[in-house]
Amino acid sequence: MAKWDEVGQELVKKLGSVKKESTIQKLAVAVVEQIRESYEKPNSRKTPLSEVRKAVLEAFPDTETQEHPWQYFTNKGKDNIERYQHLALKYLTLSTEEWDAVGDEARQQWKAQQQAEKSEQQLKPETQLEKQPKSQTKKKSQTVKSTEKEITLNDMNISQLQLDADTQAVVEAAIAHSGITLADFVRKACQVYAKTITGKVKQFSEDLTAVSTEELKSDTYKTHPGRAEELTRRAIYALEIHNNNCTEKSQKWMITQTAIQSLTGSKPATIKAILENYKTRLDDHNAKHELNAYDNRKGGGRQIENEIDLAVLVPDGLVVV
Repeated sequence: MAKWDEVGQELVKKLGSVKKESTIQKLAVAVVEQIRESYEKPNSRKTPLSEVRKAVLEAFPDTETQEHPWQYFTNKGKDNIERYQHLALKYLTLSTEEWDAVGDEARQQWKAQQQAEKSEQQLKPETQLEKQPKSQTKKKSQTVKSTEKEITLNDMNISQLQLDADTQAVVEAAIAHSGITLADFVRKACQVYAKTITGKVKQFSEDLTAVSTEELKSDTYKTHPGRAEELTRRAIYALEIHNNNCTEKSQKWMITQTAIQSLTGSKPATIKAILENYKTRLDDHNAKHELNAYDNRKGGGRQIENEIDLAVLVPDGLVVV
Protein backbone atom coordinates (compact mmCIF):
# COMPACT_ATOMS: atom_id res chain seq x y z
CA MET A 1 0.00 0.00 0.00
CA ALA A 2 1.39 3.42 -0.99
CA LYS A 3 2.36 5.88 1.71
CA TRP A 4 -0.51 8.30 1.12
CA ASP A 5 -3.03 5.46 1.02
CA GLU A 6 -1.80 4.58 4.50
CA VAL A 7 -2.07 8.20 5.61
CA GLY A 8 -5.63 8.26 4.27
CA GLN A 9 -6.55 5.05 6.09
CA GLU A 10 -5.06 6.39 9.31
CA LEU A 11 -7.12 9.57 8.92
CA VAL A 12 -10.25 7.46 8.35
CA LYS A 13 -9.63 5.62 11.63
CA LYS A 14 -9.32 8.89 13.51
CA LEU A 15 -12.47 10.28 11.88
CA GLY A 16 -14.48 7.23 12.87
CA SER A 17 -15.33 8.55 16.33
CA VAL A 18 -15.26 12.30 15.60
CA LYS A 19 -18.35 14.42 14.95
CA LYS A 20 -17.19 17.92 15.98
CA GLU A 21 -16.30 20.05 12.95
CA SER A 22 -13.38 21.84 14.64
CA THR A 23 -11.73 18.49 15.44
CA ILE A 24 -12.36 17.17 11.92
CA GLN A 25 -10.82 20.35 10.49
CA LYS A 26 -7.75 19.97 12.73
CA LEU A 27 -7.19 16.38 11.58
CA ALA A 28 -7.61 17.24 7.88
CA VAL A 29 -5.37 20.31 8.02
CA ALA A 30 -2.65 18.24 9.72
CA VAL A 31 -2.65 15.86 6.74
CA VAL A 32 -2.45 18.76 4.26
CA GLU A 33 0.52 20.18 6.18
CA GLN A 34 2.17 16.75 6.09
CA ILE A 35 1.82 16.72 2.29
CA ARG A 36 3.29 20.22 2.03
CA GLU A 37 6.28 19.19 4.12
CA SER A 38 6.86 16.12 1.94
CA TYR A 39 6.66 17.91 -1.43
CA GLU A 40 8.52 21.15 -2.06
CA LYS A 41 6.83 21.89 -5.40
CA PRO A 42 3.09 22.80 -5.19
CA ASN A 43 2.20 20.97 -8.42
CA SER A 44 3.40 17.67 -6.92
CA ARG A 45 0.94 17.84 -4.01
CA LYS A 46 -2.27 17.12 -5.94
CA THR A 47 -1.70 13.35 -6.34
CA PRO A 48 -1.02 12.53 -2.65
CA LEU A 49 -3.95 14.74 -1.62
CA SER A 50 -6.19 12.89 -4.11
CA GLU A 51 -5.17 9.54 -2.59
CA VAL A 52 -6.06 10.74 0.90
CA ARG A 53 -9.41 12.14 -0.30
CA LYS A 54 -10.12 8.86 -2.10
CA ALA A 55 -9.62 6.93 1.14
CA VAL A 56 -12.04 9.24 2.97
CA LEU A 57 -14.64 8.97 0.19
CA GLU A 58 -14.45 5.17 0.18
CA ALA A 59 -14.95 5.04 3.94
CA PHE A 60 -17.59 7.78 4.04
CA PRO A 61 -19.44 7.78 0.68
CA ASP A 62 -21.47 10.76 -0.54
CA THR A 63 -25.22 10.60 0.09
CA GLU A 64 -28.20 12.35 -1.49
CA THR A 65 -29.58 13.36 1.90
CA GLN A 66 -27.82 14.25 5.14
CA GLU A 67 -27.57 10.95 6.98
CA HIS A 68 -24.86 11.86 9.49
CA PRO A 69 -24.11 14.94 11.65
CA TRP A 70 -20.56 15.13 10.28
CA GLN A 71 -21.72 15.76 6.71
CA TYR A 72 -22.05 19.08 4.88
CA PHE A 73 -23.93 20.03 1.73
CA THR A 74 -22.03 20.80 -1.48
CA ASN A 75 -22.57 20.96 -5.21
CA LYS A 76 -18.98 21.78 -6.15
CA GLY A 77 -17.07 19.59 -8.61
CA LYS A 78 -18.54 16.30 -9.88
CA ASP A 79 -20.64 18.16 -12.49
CA ASN A 80 -22.18 20.29 -9.73
CA ILE A 81 -24.16 17.34 -8.35
CA GLU A 82 -25.89 18.22 -5.08
CA ARG A 83 -24.78 15.86 -2.32
CA TYR A 84 -23.68 15.53 1.29
CA GLN A 85 -20.01 14.81 2.01
CA HIS A 86 -17.83 14.20 5.04
CA LEU A 87 -16.61 17.49 6.53
CA ALA A 88 -13.00 16.30 6.23
CA LEU A 89 -13.25 16.71 2.44
CA LYS A 90 -14.09 20.38 2.97
CA TYR A 91 -10.69 20.92 4.58
CA LEU A 92 -8.58 18.47 2.56
CA THR A 93 -7.64 21.14 0.02
CA LEU A 94 -4.70 23.27 -1.04
CA SER A 95 -4.06 27.02 -1.07
CA THR A 96 -4.73 29.38 -3.97
CA GLU A 97 -1.09 29.30 -5.07
CA GLU A 98 -0.96 25.52 -4.93
CA TRP A 99 -4.12 25.12 -7.02
CA ASP A 100 -2.77 27.65 -9.53
CA ALA A 101 0.10 25.23 -10.08
CA VAL A 102 -1.95 22.08 -10.81
CA GLY A 103 -3.87 23.09 -13.96
CA ASP A 104 -6.85 25.11 -15.18
CA GLU A 105 -9.65 22.61 -14.54
CA ALA A 106 -8.65 21.79 -10.95
CA ARG A 107 -7.97 25.45 -10.21
CA GLN A 108 -11.39 26.59 -11.47
CA GLN A 109 -13.22 23.94 -9.43
CA TRP A 110 -11.34 24.93 -6.30
CA LYS A 111 -11.86 28.66 -6.82
CA ALA A 112 -15.61 28.16 -7.31
CA GLN A 113 -15.81 26.35 -3.97
CA GLN A 114 -13.73 28.99 -2.20
CA GLN A 115 -15.88 31.77 -3.64
CA ALA A 116 -19.05 30.15 -2.34
CA GLU A 117 -17.56 29.74 1.15
CA LYS A 118 -16.34 33.34 1.11
CA SER A 119 -19.86 34.54 0.30
CA GLU A 120 -21.21 32.69 3.34
CA GLN A 121 -18.62 34.36 5.55
CA GLN A 122 -19.41 37.84 4.21
CA LEU A 123 -23.08 37.45 5.02
CA LYS A 124 -22.25 37.02 8.73
CA PRO A 125 -23.12 40.10 10.88
CA GLU A 126 -19.60 40.60 12.27
CA THR A 127 -17.91 43.82 11.03
CA GLN A 128 -14.39 45.15 11.18
CA LEU A 129 -15.53 47.69 13.76
CA GLU A 130 -16.62 44.88 16.10
CA LYS A 131 -13.22 43.19 15.76
CA GLN A 132 -11.29 46.29 16.94
CA PRO A 133 -10.19 46.74 20.57
CA LYS A 134 -12.57 48.90 22.60
CA SER A 135 -9.95 51.65 22.97
CA GLN A 136 -9.63 52.00 19.19
CA THR A 137 -13.37 51.85 18.75
CA LYS A 138 -13.91 54.76 21.11
CA LYS A 139 -11.31 56.91 19.33
CA LYS A 140 -12.79 56.26 15.89
CA SER A 141 -16.48 56.10 16.77
CA GLN A 142 -17.21 59.66 15.70
CA THR A 143 -15.41 59.20 12.37
CA VAL A 144 -17.17 55.91 11.68
CA LYS A 145 -20.59 57.36 12.40
CA SER A 146 -19.99 60.25 10.02
CA THR A 147 -18.41 58.31 7.13
CA GLU A 148 -20.03 54.86 7.20
CA LYS A 149 -23.54 53.95 6.24
CA GLU A 150 -25.11 50.73 7.42
CA ILE A 151 -25.50 48.41 4.45
CA THR A 152 -28.72 46.43 4.40
CA LEU A 153 -29.88 43.61 2.18
CA ASN A 154 -31.96 46.09 0.20
CA ASP A 155 -28.77 47.99 -0.74
CA MET A 156 -26.96 44.95 -2.15
CA ASN A 157 -26.65 43.95 -5.79
CA ILE A 158 -26.16 40.41 -7.08
CA SER A 159 -22.43 40.84 -7.71
CA GLN A 160 -21.89 41.42 -3.99
CA LEU A 161 -23.08 37.86 -3.31
CA GLN A 162 -19.95 36.70 -5.18
CA LEU A 163 -21.64 33.76 -6.87
CA ASP A 164 -19.87 31.80 -9.59
CA ALA A 165 -20.88 32.79 -13.12
CA ASP A 166 -23.26 29.89 -13.75
CA THR A 167 -25.06 30.28 -10.41
CA GLN A 168 -25.40 34.05 -10.90
CA ALA A 169 -26.96 33.52 -14.33
CA VAL A 170 -29.48 31.03 -12.90
CA VAL A 171 -30.36 33.36 -10.01
CA GLU A 172 -30.79 36.35 -12.34
CA ALA A 173 -33.11 34.33 -14.57
CA ALA A 174 -35.12 33.15 -11.56
CA ILE A 175 -35.48 36.69 -10.22
CA ALA A 176 -36.62 37.91 -13.64
CA HIS A 177 -39.31 35.22 -13.81
CA SER A 178 -40.43 35.75 -10.21
CA GLY A 179 -40.83 39.50 -10.56
CA ILE A 180 -39.47 40.20 -7.06
CA THR A 181 -36.41 42.11 -5.87
CA LEU A 182 -33.04 40.54 -5.12
CA ALA A 183 -33.54 41.26 -1.41
CA ASP A 184 -36.91 39.47 -1.32
CA PHE A 185 -35.49 36.60 -3.38
CA VAL A 186 -32.63 36.11 -0.88
CA ARG A 187 -35.07 36.26 2.04
CA LYS A 188 -37.31 33.62 0.45
CA ALA A 189 -34.30 31.45 -0.42
CA CYS A 190 -33.12 31.61 3.20
CA GLN A 191 -36.61 30.75 4.41
CA VAL A 192 -36.89 27.69 2.13
CA TYR A 193 -33.41 26.40 2.95
CA ALA A 194 -33.90 26.96 6.68
CA LYS A 195 -37.12 24.93 6.58
CA THR A 196 -35.32 22.16 4.66
CA ILE A 197 -32.51 21.94 7.22
CA THR A 198 -34.78 22.05 10.27
CA GLY A 199 -37.02 19.48 8.61
CA LYS A 200 -34.06 17.15 8.15
CA VAL A 201 -33.03 17.63 11.77
CA LYS A 202 -36.55 16.72 12.87
CA GLN A 203 -36.51 13.63 10.66
CA PHE A 204 -33.21 12.48 12.15
CA SER A 205 -34.86 12.22 15.56
CA GLU A 206 -37.99 10.50 14.23
CA ASP A 207 -38.41 6.85 15.20
CA LEU A 208 -39.37 4.74 12.16
CA THR A 209 -39.78 1.48 14.09
CA ALA A 210 -43.58 1.57 14.05
CA VAL A 211 -43.86 2.53 10.37
CA SER A 212 -44.95 -0.44 8.28
CA THR A 213 -42.38 -1.90 5.87
CA GLU A 214 -44.76 -1.43 2.97
CA GLU A 215 -45.15 2.28 3.75
CA LEU A 216 -41.43 2.73 4.42
CA LYS A 217 -40.65 1.40 0.94
CA SER A 218 -43.14 3.78 -0.67
CA ASP A 219 -42.39 7.23 -2.09
CA THR A 220 -43.69 8.81 1.13
CA TYR A 221 -40.40 8.05 2.90
CA LYS A 222 -38.14 8.08 -0.17
CA THR A 223 -36.07 11.07 1.01
CA HIS A 224 -36.17 10.34 4.74
CA PRO A 225 -32.58 10.24 6.11
CA GLY A 226 -33.32 7.24 8.35
CA ARG A 227 -35.14 5.15 5.74
CA ALA A 228 -32.16 3.21 4.38
CA GLU A 229 -30.83 2.22 7.78
CA GLU A 230 -34.23 1.06 9.06
CA LEU A 231 -34.95 -0.96 5.90
CA THR A 232 -31.48 -2.51 6.07
CA ARG A 233 -32.11 -3.54 9.68
CA ARG A 234 -35.36 -5.22 8.63
CA ALA A 235 -33.83 -6.88 5.55
CA ILE A 236 -31.06 -8.47 7.64
CA TYR A 237 -33.64 -9.87 10.06
CA ALA A 238 -35.81 -11.12 7.18
CA LEU A 239 -32.87 -12.99 5.62
CA GLU A 240 -31.97 -14.52 8.98
CA ILE A 241 -35.55 -15.74 9.45
CA HIS A 242 -35.66 -17.13 5.91
CA ASN A 243 -32.35 -19.00 6.13
CA ASN A 244 -33.07 -20.39 9.61
CA ASN A 245 -36.37 -21.86 8.37
CA CYS A 246 -34.98 -23.40 5.15
CA THR A 247 -34.47 -27.16 4.96
CA GLU A 248 -32.21 -27.11 1.86
CA LYS A 249 -29.08 -25.03 1.32
CA SER A 250 -30.23 -24.24 -2.23
CA GLN A 251 -33.10 -22.28 -0.69
CA LYS A 252 -30.81 -20.04 1.36
CA TRP A 253 -29.30 -16.66 0.50
CA MET A 254 -26.02 -15.25 1.76
CA ILE A 255 -26.54 -11.87 3.45
CA THR A 256 -24.56 -9.46 1.28
CA GLN A 257 -24.65 -5.82 0.26
CA THR A 258 -26.20 -6.77 -3.07
CA ALA A 259 -28.89 -8.88 -1.41
CA ILE A 260 -29.83 -6.02 0.94
CA GLN A 261 -29.91 -3.61 -1.99
CA SER A 262 -32.31 -5.85 -3.91
CA LEU A 263 -34.69 -6.09 -0.94
CA THR A 264 -34.60 -2.41 0.08
CA GLY A 265 -33.91 -0.46 -3.10
CA SER A 266 -31.36 1.71 -1.28
CA LYS A 267 -28.13 2.92 -2.88
CA PRO A 268 -25.10 0.57 -2.74
CA ALA A 269 -22.79 3.16 -1.13
CA THR A 270 -25.34 3.88 1.58
CA ILE A 271 -25.86 0.19 2.35
CA LYS A 272 -22.10 -0.42 2.40
CA ALA A 273 -21.64 2.21 5.11
CA ILE A 274 -24.56 0.87 7.18
CA LEU A 275 -23.41 -2.76 6.98
CA GLU A 276 -20.11 -1.86 8.65
CA ASN A 277 -22.06 -1.84 11.92
CA TYR A 278 -23.39 -5.36 11.28
CA LYS A 279 -20.20 -7.05 10.03
CA THR A 280 -19.75 -9.49 12.92
CA ARG A 281 -23.42 -10.43 12.95
CA LEU A 282 -23.48 -11.12 9.18
CA ASP A 283 -20.18 -13.03 9.22
CA ASP A 284 -21.46 -15.26 12.02
CA HIS A 285 -24.79 -15.93 10.29
CA ASN A 286 -23.25 -16.70 6.89
CA ALA A 287 -20.66 -18.96 8.52
CA LYS A 288 -23.38 -20.77 10.49
CA HIS A 289 -25.15 -21.71 7.22
CA GLU A 290 -21.87 -22.19 5.29
CA LEU A 291 -22.91 -19.57 2.74
CA ASN A 292 -20.71 -17.74 0.23
CA ALA A 293 -21.32 -15.39 -2.69
CA TYR A 294 -21.78 -18.27 -5.14
CA ASP A 295 -24.86 -19.43 -3.20
CA ASN A 296 -26.65 -16.29 -4.42
CA ARG A 297 -25.99 -17.14 -8.09
CA LYS A 298 -29.03 -19.30 -8.49
CA GLY A 299 -30.07 -20.65 -11.86
CA GLY A 300 -33.40 -20.50 -13.61
CA GLY A 301 -33.63 -16.72 -13.30
CA ARG A 302 -34.23 -16.89 -9.55
CA GLN A 303 -34.07 -13.47 -7.93
CA ILE A 304 -33.97 -12.84 -4.19
CA GLU A 305 -36.71 -10.20 -4.32
CA ASN A 306 -39.04 -12.76 -5.92
CA GLU A 307 -38.47 -15.34 -3.18
CA ILE A 308 -38.31 -13.13 -0.09
CA ASP A 309 -41.14 -10.67 0.57
CA LEU A 310 -39.70 -8.19 3.03
CA ALA A 311 -43.08 -6.68 3.91
CA VAL A 312 -44.52 -10.11 4.71
CA LEU A 313 -41.59 -11.48 6.72
CA VAL A 314 -41.01 -8.21 8.59
CA PRO A 315 -44.24 -6.14 8.50
CA ASP A 316 -42.76 -3.44 10.77
CA GLY A 317 -39.67 -2.67 12.84
CA LEU A 318 -41.27 -3.71 16.13
CA VAL A 319 -40.68 -7.39 15.44
CA VAL A 320 -36.96 -7.02 14.68
CA VAL A 321 -34.50 -8.31 17.26
